[in-house]
Amino acid sequence: MSVNFSALTLFSTLSNYFRTSLGMTGNELLWAAAVYSVGIFAAFFIGHSEFFETHPRTTVLLAAVLAAIPQFLIPIVRSPYAVVGLRFLQGLVMMAVPIFSAQVGKLYAHARPLALGIILSGIFIGGFIGANLGGSLAVAYGWRAAYMIFGVSMIIVALIWIGLTPKAALPTGGAKHEGVKGKREVKGVWRRKFTIIWGFTFFPSIWIIFTLAPLISFIVRPFGKNVAALSSEVLEASYVLWSIVIGGIAYAVSRRGGGNPRQLFRAFALVQAACFIVTLVGALSEYAATVLSNVAFIIASLFIIAVIQGTGPTFWSIPGTAYPREEVTRAGYALGLISNSAAMIGPLTSLMIASAPADMWLLVSALAVAGFILTTVSLKLKLPVEEVGEGRSSS
Repeated sequence: MSVNFSALTLFSTLSNYFRTSLGMTGNELLWAAAVYSVGIFAAFFIGHSEFFETHPRTTVLLAAVLAAIPQFLIPIVRSPYAVVGLRFLQGLVMMAVPIFSAQVGKLYAHARPLALGIILSGIFIGGFIGANLGGSLAVAYGWRAAYMIFGVSMIIVALIWIGLTPKAALPTGGAKHEGVKGKREVKGVWRRKFTIIWGFTFFPSIWIIFTLAPLISFIVRPFGKNVAALSSEVLEASYVLWSIVIGGIAYAVSRRGGGNPRQLFRAFALVQAACFIVTLVGALSEYAATVLSNVAFIIASLFIIAVIQGTGPTFWSIPGTAYPREEVTRAGYALGLISNSAAMIGPLTSLMIASAPADMWLLVSALAVAGFILTTVSLKLKLPVEEVGEGRSSS
């Protein structure tokens, strides 16, 4: 996750090289940074098929290849439009996340959110690597060589994962292994009210996370290049921290549930709701800091806003908690497809409607409120595992 997602911020870190070497304008750079998130949505759309569900090793390798190929091609293309297209391909790396979610649900029980918090923190460890190591490599060897070094690393790490992961630790698709009945139940994932509403609880989170991650340096650029660089580093590091911390909190709270799906779900959902409240506080604080042009306050508020990443471990703990065993992997792709539609429209829409930095933080505030409301509504829903009469966790 860390190596593959280094591309998340590597592009914005090296944006000056794209200006001078490829002649890309400021608008072209913004769109190329944002279109990465559109690829994230497409990853779930493509991955929502029986082939990817039942071939986890192939899925993870393909995700790495799609992240790596643009690393080799971007340095040699001469068209800004080609760069934008290749950035879209890199967003498809997200198709590996439901595989990891299902795998964690199989290997761990109550520790799902903590394990997922550690895994998902890799996204932003990668962002931190791209923002720091990428610049150093570009200075030492040139930006083109830096891009290719990251590409080679993506392939190597994916092959290591494939080689070290035993078959027993891989998730299996219900449709392939449960017969006709299993196929019918798996297809029913989309007919469940819970799938739709819970999927949308993560929609505001994805909008915020994958708007700020690639664009934060552009959003705070009016306060200077140094502030932009520092903001990117603080945001990525805070995402990493909160992913693990909130995952740990959700794990600690869920231990009181005794393995009951309803109690586990309630624990995860309440922690998620709390994350939205804290994010709202951070966004309003960021708005005030921006209006007052207080740089220290701007940086501190970013640390608070980054709590939104804590909703990742809680959200991705639910497929293995709330769904019957044969539906877990397909449910992960369905929930990912719904929630990550925000990655497709969020960054682009934010660029269109947030004409000033302060406007961006009002938008984040509204999204945090929406996430809180949807999460509390989901608490009243019947879980899929309850609908089919299972009295135990799908793990």
